[in-house]
Amino acid sequence: MHRETDQIPARDRYDVVVIGGGHAGTEAARAAAAALGEGGRVALVSMEPARLGQMSCNPAIGGLAKGQMVREIDALGGIMGLAADASGIQFKVLNASKGPAVRGPRAQCDKYAYRADVQRQITAIANIDVFAGTVDEILVDADGAACGVLMPPGAHRVGADPRAIDANARGDAIAECVHTVALEEPSSSPHALAARAVVLTTGTFMRALMHTGEECHEGGRVGEGSARGISAALKSFGFELGRLKTGTPPRVARGSIDWDSLKPALGDAQPFAFSDRSPDALPAARFPHLSQTDCRETATTPEIHALIRDNLGRAPMYSGQIDAECGPRYCPSIEDKIVRFADRDAHHVFLEPESLFTDEIYLNGVSTSLPADVQLPLVRGLRGLERAEIQKFGYAVEYDMVWPHQIDATAETKRVPRLFLAGQINGTTGYEEAGAQGILGLLALGEDGATNGLPGAVREDDRAADHLVGVARVDAESQVRLDRRVEGDDRRRPYEFDA
Repeated sequence: MHRETDQIPARDRYDVVVIGGGHAGTEAARAAAAALGEGGRVALVSMEPARLGQMSCNPAIGGLAKGQMVREIDALGGIMGLAADASGIQFKVLNASKGPAVRGPRAQCDKYAYRADVQRQITAIANIDVFAGTVDEILVDADGAACGVLMPPGAHRVGADPRAIDANARGDAIAECVHTVALEEPSSSPHALAARAVVLTTGTFMRALMHTGEECHEGGRVGEGSARGISAALKSFGFELGRLKTGTPPRVARGSIDWDSLKPALGDAQPFAFSDRSPDALPAARFPHLSQTDCRETATTPEIHALIRDNLGRAPMYSGQIDAECGPRYCPSIEDKIVRFADRDAHHVFLEPESLFTDEIYLNGVSTSLPADVQLPLVRGLRGLERAEIQKFGYAVEYDMVWPHQIDATAETKRVPRLFLAGQINGTTGYEEAGAQGILGLLALGEDGATNGLPGAVREDDRAADHLVGVARVDAESQVRLDRRVEGDDRRRPYEFDA
């Protein structure tokens, strides 16, 4: 939408407006604020600021290749490594018996503590303003370049609750949301923000639909809505949009699991910190910040596989109910596993606590969109879960994305100058990939910076014109993985704020 922004008041004029408060959006906002320095202004717009930094699916950070990306994000001053260190309840280096280039640090996190620490870090950056609201229109100037956004009525600035920050620092109770204080009355009319650059990090929320069997509800995450206006805005500029899907597994009450009968999955005796700034920059300046716990292992059975095959016609991805080209490459649903690996009698399932202070258990390896009446016997067919109570059924999400051949090497769009895209809107999947893209869109890195490492591999893979799959990382996809191993990421710290 072409609109003159001269009349927008000074308090609503920003250097950068970031749309979306997930992993890409929070990293982009921090990177922009750091690059601009004192006097720069950044606006971060989120549908629910209390959920900034939310872990929508797996409550974990890092892993194979992903751990390297978190280290590189930290070397660039990012949020993710510190938040993982502040919320980790089990730390483990994967592939520890193999060469250093393919080792991957991973942290099982308390998902409430993780988002609380992301919000704590955002609060500490004085030149970021957080808005509660959505964006329906992207404003462009006479030259067709992005110059602001238009939010519908109801938008307003939100601040932090210092009491929540202090309480969370103790680490002895479920972490409270930080961005909960309304700083002004919600606007009664559309609210425009002027900007020199706009960053879109919409995640899974553009025209999002959630599917559990034949049931379908609008929204990009349980209990949240869908961003509809932004898809129409992008189409009006001539962007080619696609449709992707992802999924999440059921959550089960720990008290209903025969926990002690299952094989323990233990963390490392000496936890590995993601951030070189730990412990000094952590709440209470200690690492690990939270008490450590263990996970458990079980596996699917031939009987479970037969149940899934018998009900494939009721799975939205197989029934045609989902209008999406594909799902993530390295995170298949249990339905996909059964079809693609028909010769397998069992698939590993890891039982992972979502918090130290709740009984929510994440069933890693059982991502599904099958109907609830199929999910229950599926879960109870797992050894140790014969009496399991499902707290939240698994579901699939389909959402709009922008085919990434329409962005350049800096993640700036080719059709609309000064409009940047980062995260799942580009076809990636995963917290770490999103966070890496959030930074890359805002920082100008030298040739020895992360552009040649795993974050750069994310960007270059996304830009391929024939990209038809949600991308997640593996080490083999970095051509310089021997130099980009975990312990070497801090060598790029001199590039932290070169922009």
